[in-house]
Amino acid sequence: LVGTNGIGKTTLLRSLLGLIKPLSGSVEQGENLEIGYFEQEVKGENRTTCIEELWQEFPSFSQYEVRSALAKCGLTTKHIESQVRVLSGGEQAKVRLCKLVNRDTNILLLDEPTNHLDVDAKDELKKALREYRGSILLICHEPEFYQDVVNEVWDMSRWTTKIF
Repeated sequence: LVGTNGIGKTTLLRSLLGLIKPLSGSVEQGENLEIGYFEQEVKGENRTTCIEELWQEFPSFSQYEVRSALAKCGLTTKHIESQVRVLSGGEQAKVRLCKLVNRDTNILLLDEPTNHLDVDAKDELKKALREYRGSILLICHEPEFYQDVVNEVWDMSRWTTKIF
């Protein structure tokens, strides 16, 4: 999904997820959907470390598996052992992406996942999206990131009505 800011791309994703009411009509999710959602920005004072954050989500992971997963997403040992709240926006995004790529999903809803990411992290994300075997709905303002990953671009600034 592309288009100017303020036209409701994030609102659309949040409506599809049932996090907010749709402006009109209704949203029904099909059966057997395992949705992974990457929220653009997460607010709040997260006082857990990156390790604790992953263990909360994946309690069966060993210490090695947690550290390995976080490192694969581009976090250094210093970041892995830090509280999430003290990390930069890019490092926090890497933690959220790490949680997402380790979940079993068949559809991904990604709200500007490239914001704050460095070049190496974007390359790894692009690689992961190419290998992903489900459907992806991506909000992104970087054509050089998504142009060889997606098979259709929807420009919401041109919509009057869109039926999915």
